[in-house]
This record gives sequence, C-alpha cells and structure tokens, in this order.
Amino acid sequence: MSSPGVVPLPGPDDHLAEQGAAVVRARTRLEPSVAVITGSGLAGAVGGIEVEADLSFAELPGFPEPTAPGHESRLLLGRVAGVPVAAFLGRIHFYEGHRAAVSALPVRLSDRLGARTLVVTASVGGVAPDAGPGSLVLLTDHINFMGMNPLHEWRRTDGSPAFVDLLGMYTPELLSIAAAGAAKLGIPLAQGVYAALSGPSYETPAEVAFLRMIGAGVVGMSVVTETIPAAGLGMRVLAICAVANAAGTPIEHTEVLKAGERAAEDLSRLLAEILPRMEEADGL
Repeated sequence: MSSPGVVPLPGPDDHLAEQGAAVVRARTRLEPSVAVITGSGLAGAVGGIEVEADLSFAELPGFPEPTAPGHESRLLLGRVAGVPVAAFLGRIHFYEGHRAAVSALPVRLSDRLGARTLVVTASVGGVAPDAGPGSLVLLTDHINFMGMNPLHEWRRTDGSPAFVDLLGMYTPELLSIAAAGAAKLGIPLAQGVYAALSGPSYETPAEVAFLRMIGAGVVGMSVVTETIPAAGLGMRVLAICAVANAAGTPIEHTEVLKAGERAAEDLSRLLAEILPRMEEADGL
C-alpha cells in the first residue's frame, strides 16, 4: 500500500511478496502501518512488541535463511506502543550472495501488507568525529557505493526502467519526530550520511579517509537495499544506526553484535516514543 498520490512500482515480477502476504494473512488479521527491520544485534529494538504472530523466514516464500550471525530470521506481527508493526528480526544482505530483489523482500512484503512507513536500524562503523562508538545516528541521506542499484530488475507497468527520485527519501517529517523524541528522552542522537559498501570485508583506512572527505558520517553494508525500494514503493523512510566502532579500526563481528545489543535498549525506548507520533503524522 503506497502513500496517496504516489504511483508505486510493481517490483520484480516474481510474485513472492504477494505469496508471502497470503501466508501472513492466514496467521493474523493485523495490518501493520509501520515495518521495522533490525540490524546486527539490534533485535531488542522491538523488545516491547505485543506479538500476535511469529513467523520464521523459512515460512515466507523466497526468504532465504540469513547466514550473518545476530540475525534471527523471524517476522513478528504485533503492536509497539499501540502501533501495528511488522518487525523483521534480521535482514537479507546483498553480501550473502543474494540478488538485490531478494534483499528487498522484507520491504516488498511490508508494502503488500499495508505498511506505509519503513523504519530501518543498522549497526555501522563511525566515520565522522561525532559518530563515536556507542552513539546513535539518524540518517539524512546516503551514498551508494555497492556497485549496484536495488531497483535494477524493477520495471514500471509500461516496461520502462524504475526511474525514482530519491530527493528527500529519508522523510524530513520523520527525522524531526525522531530528533524531538530523542531529545525528550535524553538520548543523544547525531545526524549524518550513510555510505553503503557491498561488504563483507570491512573498510581500509584509505577508504575511510575517502568517505570522510566526501561527507559520509557512517558506513555499512545494508540499508540502501531496503530504503531505495521503499522510496520506489512510495513509503516514508526513517533510518537510525548504532555505531559499533570507529571505521578503519580493528573489529570482529562479535563486537558488532555486542555493541548492537547495548544500543538496542535506547532504540527500543526511542521507537516506543516516536511510533505513535509517526502514525499521527501520517493521518491514520
């Protein structure tokens, strides 16, 4: 379900999102207004959800089993602070060898279920000086260095390519709501630009220096595979990242998971505060 006045893209012609929606609707009548995707170690960001249905990714057509540690591969349907939510505990990474259309499946499924807003969380490396380990960063924009665009296989109904305007794709109104909510709760929340690299290797010092020079605040291996398709579907988008380490310094994935788990508590408090405000802003 796309926002009023927006002509949605049909997405890849594989019908997996429609089939997945049928599976979900057989389990619950809840219609989510918001979809949440949690990053490495960040499942606790929706720890307060009142669950009505719990599905494994294995039950959803076309969903592969995630291989990255810290991704639970579950879809929860329920309510957070009274707001109906589809919460994906784990994501499908491009670096795992999947087509971009598969990485976008959670977004495509959320759209078919009726969600009009996407909230993405991710564990990232800090590039800017104010993006230190342990901090939260609200994304205002991104730079896509993945070497592909997730709309590559998409076509409009007339067969033309999926030309999508990404100006303001990280919805300014939602950015304001998130910033105000964090200030109310006393949660430090920086703002910055996300640099997307394909992974799975971490960045070299030279790459980090380059990213800093061109204005990136944080760097990671996901997010754009979800937010660009969401923009194509006419969804509102909010993205909040948890900084695990200073990019270009030694890091192991286990450390990323631990950092995510520490950040999840603040993210959970923040989402419970802002989701009702976001729903009100959408006029639901």
